[in-house]
Amino acid sequence: TRHRRAKKRGPPAQKRRGVVGQRARGGRGQGCALKQVQLNVTDLALGYRSGEEMIFRYCAGPCRKSETNYDKILSNLVQGKRLPPKDRPAQTCCRPVAFDDDLSFLDDNLIYHTMRKHSARKCACV
Repeated sequence: TRHRRAKKRGPPAQKRRGVVGQRARGGRGQGCALKQVQLNVTDLALGYRSGEEMIFRYCAGPCRKSETNYDKILSNLVQGKRLPPKDRPAQTCCRPVAFDDDLSFLDDNLIYHTMRKHSARKCACV
């Protein structure tokens, strides 16, 4: 898979491990962004025991700027007690809007598994 190819080309695992953000390479680092970390499949804590490494991509960052006038009006009406507090709109959050291709791997018992929608490909405030 693509994840295994990336592993073969990079530096040793000790130097690679850790969080890397796309914006950390020169952008301002603000807002909803796609980030990544190198993990073992076991680190996902989904019950799989495998030493295979993968790149897990995730979404992180604030989404305040994506509030629409509609969201602001609802919030103002709740604050002004014109609407009940239970009607306060949920805040927008940074979430995947597209996912990486399926990930296939062998566990420690040599059983083949495939995970779907496991890692983000594109992020947005929703």
